[in-house]
Amino acid sequence: MAQENKSYKSALHEQDGVKPPNSLSSTAANTIKKNRRKQPSVNDLVSGITSENITALSRAITLVESTNPSHTKKANDIITQCLPYANKSTRIGITGVPGVGKSTFIEAFGLHLASIGKKVAVLAVDPSSSLSKGSILGDKTRMEDLVKTKNAFIRPSPSGNSLGGVARKTRETIILCEAAGFDTIIIETVGVGQSETAVHSMVDFFLLLKLAGAGDELQGIKRGIIEMADAIVINKADGENVKAAKS
Repeated sequence: MAQENKSYKSALHEQDGVKPPNSLSSTAANTIKKNRRKQPSVNDLVSGITSENITALSRAITLVESTNPSHTKKANDIITQCLPYANKSTRIGITGVPGVGKSTFIEAFGLHLASIGKKVAVLAVDPSSSLSKGSILGDKTRMEDLVKTKNAFIRPSPSGNSLGGVARKTRETIILCEAAGFDTIIIETVGVGQSETAVHSMVDFFLLLKLAGAGDELQGIKRGIIEMADAIVINKADGENVKAAKS
Protein backbone atom coordinates (compact mmCIF):
# COMPACT_ATOMS: atom_id res chain seq x y z
CA MET A 1 0.00 0.00 0.00
CA ALA A 2 2.83 2.36 0.90
CA GLN A 3 4.51 1.58 -2.42
CA GLU A 4 1.35 2.52 -4.35
CA ASN A 5 1.07 5.88 -2.57
CA LYS A 6 4.72 6.61 -3.28
CA SER A 7 4.34 6.06 -7.01
CA TYR A 8 1.13 8.13 -7.24
CA LYS A 9 1.57 11.43 -9.07
CA SER A 10 -0.85 14.19 -8.20
CA ALA A 11 -2.50 16.18 -10.95
CA LEU A 12 -2.05 19.31 -8.83
CA HIS A 13 1.31 20.70 -9.86
CA GLU A 14 2.56 24.08 -10.99
CA GLN A 15 3.48 24.68 -14.60
CA ASP A 16 5.75 27.38 -15.93
CA GLY A 17 3.77 30.39 -17.05
CA VAL A 18 4.12 32.30 -20.29
CA LYS A 19 6.26 35.39 -20.00
CA PRO A 20 4.27 38.48 -21.06
CA PRO A 21 5.63 40.35 -24.07
CA ASN A 22 7.35 43.71 -23.73
CA SER A 23 4.40 45.61 -25.19
CA LEU A 24 4.92 48.80 -23.15
CA SER A 25 7.86 51.04 -23.88
CA SER A 26 10.15 51.86 -20.98
CA THR A 27 9.72 55.59 -21.67
CA ALA A 28 5.93 55.37 -21.31
CA ALA A 29 6.25 53.27 -18.16
CA ASN A 30 8.62 55.78 -16.55
CA THR A 31 6.28 58.66 -17.44
CA ILE A 32 3.32 56.89 -15.82
CA LYS A 33 5.33 56.12 -12.67
CA LYS A 34 6.57 59.71 -12.47
CA ASN A 35 3.05 61.15 -12.74
CA ARG A 36 1.72 58.76 -10.10
CA ARG A 37 4.25 60.10 -7.61
CA LYS A 38 3.06 63.67 -8.18
CA GLN A 39 0.71 64.81 -5.44
CA PRO A 40 -1.46 67.80 -6.43
CA SER A 41 -1.64 70.67 -3.97
CA VAL A 42 -4.77 71.73 -2.13
CA ASN A 43 -5.21 74.70 -4.47
CA ASP A 44 -4.83 72.46 -7.53
CA LEU A 45 -7.50 70.07 -6.27
CA VAL A 46 -9.92 72.82 -5.25
CA SER A 47 -9.41 74.58 -8.59
CA GLY A 48 -10.08 71.31 -10.37
CA ILE A 49 -13.21 70.59 -8.33
CA THR A 50 -14.73 74.02 -8.93
CA SER A 51 -13.89 73.61 -12.65
CA GLU A 52 -15.97 70.41 -12.60
CA ASN A 53 -12.95 68.17 -13.15
CA ILE A 54 -14.04 64.64 -12.18
CA THR A 55 -10.45 63.43 -11.68
CA ALA A 56 -9.75 66.18 -9.15
CA LEU A 57 -13.05 65.44 -7.39
CA SER A 58 -12.24 61.74 -7.15
CA ARG A 59 -8.75 62.37 -5.79
CA ALA A 60 -10.09 64.83 -3.23
CA ILE A 61 -12.73 62.34 -2.04
CA THR A 62 -10.00 59.71 -1.65
CA LEU A 63 -8.02 62.13 0.54
CA VAL A 64 -11.08 62.95 2.64
CA GLU A 65 -11.90 59.26 3.15
CA SER A 66 -8.31 58.33 3.95
CA THR A 67 -7.48 57.24 7.50
CA ASN A 68 -3.82 58.15 7.01
CA PRO A 69 -3.00 60.91 9.55
CA SER A 70 -0.72 62.64 7.02
CA HIS A 71 -3.75 63.29 4.78
CA THR A 72 -5.92 64.89 7.47
CA LYS A 73 -4.72 68.50 7.18
CA LYS A 74 -4.84 68.47 3.39
CA ALA A 75 -8.34 67.01 3.44
CA ASN A 76 -9.54 69.59 5.97
CA ASP A 77 -8.12 72.44 3.88
CA ILE A 78 -9.93 71.15 0.77
CA ILE A 79 -13.25 70.93 2.63
CA THR A 80 -12.79 74.42 4.10
CA GLN A 81 -12.22 75.95 0.66
CA CYS A 82 -15.21 74.07 -0.79
CA LEU A 83 -17.64 75.10 1.97
CA PRO A 84 -18.74 78.36 0.23
CA TYR A 85 -20.15 76.20 -2.60
CA ALA A 86 -22.12 73.91 -0.26
CA ASN A 87 -25.89 73.65 0.28
CA LYS A 88 -26.75 74.39 -3.34
CA SER A 89 -28.04 70.96 -4.31
CA THR A 90 -31.05 68.75 -3.76
CA ARG A 91 -30.00 65.84 -1.56
CA ILE A 92 -31.95 62.60 -1.77
CA GLY A 93 -31.36 59.63 0.53
CA ILE A 94 -32.50 56.20 -0.66
CA THR A 95 -32.59 53.22 1.66
CA GLY A 96 -34.15 49.79 1.95
CA VAL A 97 -33.30 46.21 2.80
CA PRO A 98 -30.62 44.36 0.77
CA GLY A 99 -32.06 43.14 -2.53
CA VAL A 100 -34.94 45.62 -2.67
CA GLY A 101 -33.52 47.14 -5.87
CA LYS A 102 -31.89 50.36 -4.69
CA SER A 103 -29.15 50.44 -7.32
CA THR A 104 -31.52 49.56 -10.16
CA PHE A 105 -33.99 52.21 -9.02
CA ILE A 106 -31.24 54.83 -8.72
CA GLU A 107 -30.00 54.11 -12.24
CA ALA A 108 -33.48 54.59 -13.74
CA PHE A 109 -34.07 57.72 -11.64
CA GLY A 110 -30.60 59.10 -12.39
CA LEU A 111 -31.02 58.60 -16.14
CA HIS A 112 -34.32 60.49 -15.99
CA LEU A 113 -32.73 63.39 -14.08
CA ALA A 114 -29.80 63.54 -16.49
CA SER A 115 -32.20 63.58 -19.45
CA ILE A 116 -33.82 66.77 -18.15
CA GLY A 117 -30.48 68.51 -17.68
CA LYS A 118 -29.66 67.72 -14.06
CA LYS A 119 -26.12 66.94 -12.92
CA VAL A 120 -26.37 63.83 -10.75
CA ALA A 121 -23.86 62.54 -8.20
CA VAL A 122 -24.53 59.12 -6.66
CA LEU A 123 -22.76 58.27 -3.41
CA ALA A 124 -23.20 54.52 -3.01
CA VAL A 125 -22.23 53.09 0.38
CA ASP A 126 -21.25 49.41 0.33
CA PRO A 127 -20.90 47.23 3.43
CA SER A 128 -17.43 46.39 4.72
CA SER A 129 -16.59 42.87 5.83
CA SER A 130 -16.24 42.48 9.59
CA LEU A 131 -13.68 39.73 8.93
CA SER A 132 -11.44 40.96 6.11
CA LYS A 133 -12.34 44.68 6.53
CA GLY A 134 -12.61 44.88 2.73
CA SER A 135 -15.51 45.99 0.55
CA ILE A 136 -16.50 44.83 -2.96
CA LEU A 137 -17.88 48.26 -3.94
CA GLY A 138 -20.19 46.53 -6.38
CA ASP A 139 -23.17 48.91 -6.54
CA LYS A 140 -21.61 50.74 -9.48
CA THR A 141 -21.77 47.59 -11.62
CA ARG A 142 -25.58 47.74 -11.53
CA MET A 143 -25.55 51.25 -13.00
CA GLU A 144 -23.78 50.50 -16.28
CA ASP A 145 -25.87 52.98 -18.28
CA LEU A 146 -25.79 55.78 -15.73
CA VAL A 147 -22.03 55.51 -15.29
CA LYS A 148 -21.58 56.30 -19.00
CA THR A 149 -23.81 59.37 -18.82
CA LYS A 150 -22.01 62.69 -19.18
CA ASN A 151 -23.95 64.47 -16.43
CA ALA A 152 -23.51 61.69 -13.85
CA PHE A 153 -20.84 60.78 -11.31
CA ILE A 154 -20.95 57.59 -9.22
CA ARG A 155 -18.69 57.12 -6.22
CA PRO A 156 -18.87 53.87 -4.22
CA SER A 157 -17.45 54.03 -0.70
CA PRO A 158 -17.01 51.41 2.03
CA SER A 159 -19.06 51.78 5.20
CA GLY A 160 -16.08 50.82 7.36
CA ASN A 161 -16.94 50.88 11.06
CA SER A 162 -19.73 53.43 10.59
CA LEU A 163 -23.25 52.46 11.57
CA GLY A 164 -26.50 53.90 10.25
CA GLY A 165 -26.03 52.98 6.60
CA VAL A 166 -23.58 55.70 5.53
CA ALA A 167 -19.80 56.02 5.34
CA ARG A 168 -17.58 57.88 7.79
CA LYS A 169 -17.09 60.85 5.46
CA THR A 170 -20.38 60.98 3.54
CA ARG A 171 -21.19 64.55 4.72
CA GLU A 172 -17.81 65.84 3.55
CA THR A 173 -18.13 64.04 0.21
CA ILE A 174 -21.49 65.76 -0.35
CA ILE A 175 -19.78 69.15 0.07
CA LEU A 176 -17.14 68.28 -2.52
CA CYS A 177 -19.77 67.11 -5.02
CA GLU A 178 -21.71 70.34 -4.55
CA ALA A 179 -18.54 72.34 -5.18
CA ALA A 180 -18.09 70.36 -8.42
CA GLY A 181 -21.44 71.65 -9.66
CA PHE A 182 -23.72 68.67 -9.04
CA ASP A 183 -27.24 69.94 -8.37
CA THR A 184 -28.74 66.57 -7.39
CA ILE A 185 -26.98 64.24 -4.98
CA ILE A 186 -28.33 60.75 -4.32
CA ILE A 187 -27.06 58.80 -1.33
CA GLU A 188 -27.59 55.05 -1.49
CA THR A 189 -27.27 53.49 1.94
CA VAL A 190 -25.89 50.08 2.82
CA GLY A 191 -29.32 48.55 3.36
CA VAL A 192 -29.24 47.25 6.91
CA GLY A 193 -32.81 47.78 8.03
CA GLN A 194 -34.75 49.73 10.64
CA SER A 195 -31.80 51.46 12.33
CA GLU A 196 -30.51 53.02 9.12
CA THR A 197 -31.43 56.58 10.04
CA ALA A 198 -28.14 58.52 9.99
CA VAL A 199 -28.70 59.55 6.38
CA HIS A 200 -31.98 61.26 7.33
CA SER A 201 -30.14 64.25 8.81
CA MET A 202 -28.04 64.68 5.66
CA VAL A 203 -30.75 64.90 3.00
CA ASP A 204 -33.72 66.99 1.90
CA PHE A 205 -35.82 63.98 0.92
CA PHE A 206 -35.67 60.49 2.41
CA LEU A 207 -37.04 57.62 0.30
CA LEU A 208 -37.63 54.13 1.66
CA LEU A 209 -37.92 51.22 -0.76
CA LYS A 210 -39.90 48.19 0.44
CA LEU A 211 -40.68 44.75 -0.89
CA ALA A 212 -44.29 43.62 -1.14
CA GLY A 213 -45.28 41.13 1.54
CA ALA A 214 -42.26 41.80 3.75
CA GLY A 215 -43.47 41.95 7.34
CA ASP A 216 -46.89 42.60 8.84
CA GLU A 217 -48.87 45.47 10.38
CA LEU A 218 -46.57 45.54 13.39
CA GLN A 219 -43.60 46.49 11.18
CA GLY A 220 -45.53 49.54 10.04
CA ILE A 221 -46.07 50.94 13.54
CA LYS A 222 -42.59 50.26 14.91
CA ARG A 223 -40.48 53.31 15.61
CA GLY A 224 -37.44 53.66 13.39
CA ILE A 225 -36.84 54.15 9.73
CA ILE A 226 -40.49 54.05 8.61
CA GLU A 227 -41.50 57.10 10.65
CA MET A 228 -38.58 59.09 9.19
CA ALA A 229 -39.27 58.36 5.51
CA ASP A 230 -40.78 61.13 3.40
CA ALA A 231 -42.08 58.53 0.95
CA ILE A 232 -42.34 54.75 0.84
CA VAL A 233 -42.19 52.97 -2.52
CA ILE A 234 -43.14 49.33 -3.01
CA ASN A 235 -40.54 48.09 -5.45
CA LYS A 236 -40.27 44.96 -7.63
CA ALA A 237 -44.01 44.83 -8.38
CA ASP A 238 -43.63 42.24 -11.11
CA GLY A 239 -44.00 38.50 -11.58
CA GLU A 240 -45.39 36.80 -8.50
CA ASN A 241 -45.09 40.04 -6.52
CA VAL A 242 -47.81 41.85 -8.49
CA LYS A 243 -50.67 40.54 -6.36
CA ALA A 244 -48.85 41.25 -3.09
CA ALA A 245 -47.93 44.77 -4.22
CA LYS A 246 -51.54 45.63 -5.06
CA SER A 247 -52.96 44.30 -1.81
